[in-house]
Amino acid sequence: MAVKVGNSWVSEEAYAYAKGKMEAENAKGDKKANADILSELSEKYPGAKFSTNTAPYSAKGKNNIAISPNILQEMQNDPEKRLEYEALIYDCEQAIKSGVFRREGQIAGGFIINPDGSLGAWGITQSKGTKVRKSFALDKKDKGSWIEKIQEKMKTKKKEAIKLEKKKAEKSEKEKRAEKAKENHAHRSAAERNRGRNLDIKL
Repeated sequence: MAVKVGNSWVSEEAYAYAKGKMEAENAKGDKKANADILSELSEKYPGAKFSTNTAPYSAKGKNNIAISPNILQEMQNDPEKRLEYEALIYDCEQAIKSGVFRREGQIAGGFIINPDGSLGAWGITQSKGTKVRKSFALDKKDKGSWIEKIQEKMKTKKKEAIKLEKKKAEKSEKEKRAEKAKENHAHRSAAERNRGRNLDIKL
């Protein structure tokens, strides 16, 4: 089930995880710089590589989360914003771990929390020497968890791809049978013609 935190819908587990971590930090009560926050995020979410470079396609590897410096500042100054974005980061890391955005031939990819707080994702795939770059926005403001919606969409796409492969295989099998039947018919016709010639010779 999804929970709304600030302007973002996140998973319940993301909310619980981020809230628990924040409460532990608030007990310490010290202010941190952006670099310190990134360092802390790296410890909390070891499956992701954090940076403040929010230009798509600029990072290497498949597990990047870029956060705009002004968002880090908001996280530092506003506990509600910190909770919102940490929960969002949790969902991003879970998406990385589950491979929900992974594509065949993917060489790089990640998430971006933009200066306006919106969420985006990007990826680079390589096939037969050609690189394809794709970036897209993720709707964190829509009711329900965006990650669940994407997982459902990916499952649907996977099912469709399996159906398509099955159809292709069936079509290919039908074509093979038709080709075989055609060959058999041609062989029978040739054999019948030869039999007819042999009869003519005997007569």
